[in-house]
Amino acid sequence: MKNFIIVIIACVATCIGARAADDDYIHVDWHPLFTDSVGWNIYSGDFVLGWNHAKGIESDMGHSIDIGWLTVVGAKFNTGHGQRITMGVGINWRNYRLNNDVRFIDDGERLAVAPYPEGASKRLSRVKVFSLTMPVLFKQRIVDKLDIFAGPVVNFNLRASVLTQYQLNDEKVKVSHTGIHQIPVTVDIMGGLKWRAIGVYIRYSPCHVLKEEHAPAFTPLTVGLGLAL
Repeated sequence: MKNFIIVIIACVATCIGARAADDDYIHVDWHPLFTDSVGWNIYSGDFVLGWNHAKGIESDMGHSIDIGWLTVVGAKFNTGHGQRITMGVGINWRNYRLNNDVRFIDDGERLAVAPYPEGASKRLSRVKVFSLTMPVLFKQRIVDKLDIFAGPVVNFNLRASVLTQYQLNDEKVKVSHTGIHQIPVTVDIMGGLKWRAIGVYIRYSPCHVLKEEHAPAFTPLTVGLGLAL
């Protein structure tokens, strides 16, 4: 037992000595993290809240919401002369809601748009898409604390769903399902202005949201507000 205790003490002393020796040679410089230093920095930001217009269908822009954290983690390069480039990986959630006159229906083969039954009330019909995002944004300082920015945003559209609900003859009708054949990868063009950390943006995609052979063809245009852009 005595020999065992001596061995344990010796091992602990060796580990402490090795760690102390490492501290003499290993120095972690945390200065570049989440700063705006010249050169490369770790970056997180691009919180957005916007409203979607779905060109090609009868959409309700006032209730079609874009919510995203476009760069959860990424990198920023600061040239030191008013230019910055940010890139990274984030998440985005967008829905496209139809106006109250029409709804999404699924005939078993294709998602279509059609009127509600006569007398239906409390109407709602929307498509929702969840994506991983990879934005690459170029930012240029115009005057003190005012920047203009633009660049592509690549969307990896992982999940899409449709929901339709309404009330008919005091009965609530709700139909929802996933697997509505979203296009797996789409590209948006994003641009806007920011003052300090608050900005406005426009985001347009020439790509369809859903595969044309399975659903109505429509493309999104989004306008909104951003934080930490």
